Amino acid sequence: MELSKNTYSLPIKEKDLKAITSDPLTHVGTDRFAIDFVVSEGSVVKAAMSGKIIYVKVDSNSGGDEIKYENFEFYNHIVVKHENGEYTEYGHLKFNGSNKKVGDQVKEGDIIAYSGNTGFSEKPHLHFSVFVLKNVDLDFEKLPLEKDYFINDTDFGFETVKPNFKQGQIHTNPVQ
Repeated sequence: MELSKNTYSLPIKEKDLKAITSDPLTHVGTDRFAIDFVVSEGSVVKAAMSGKIIYVKVDSNSGGDEIKYENFEFYNHIVVKHENGEYTEYGHLKFNGSNKKVGDQVKEGDIIAYSGNTGFSEKPHLHFSVFVLKNVDLDFEKLPLEKDYFINDTDFGFETVKPNFKQGQIHTNPVQ
């Protein structure tokens, strides 16, 4: 198991947190260390560490647990690039739930979006993952833009790593 090199803060306000899960039925393979923070729709989503926003998609107003929602077009998310070659992904965001743009610099704790229930999702939550690129020399920013990317796209070696949270931030360990 690979632990993140960077240390991250919670991407949500602790008072908004209802539960923390890492569903072994949906978080499989290269996405196995993803964490779902169960929060109400519209909850604040914060940058877990300072970095540069490199991907923003918040144009979907649809979601649910039907197979059709597995299509990438329904999944709203933001990707932030951090030092040490790590990226964080914040998913299932609210429709138009961010005013951030590609290239924006964010500081740890900055509000970057609002949680939603878009894409393949059975209830409002924030899907959070830390990932690296294993099979390419390029970084995420330099991948061809004509393809929509998702972190478990094995063509480019996307692989989640177990998030290393600041001490005292999470009192339970959702990912073994």
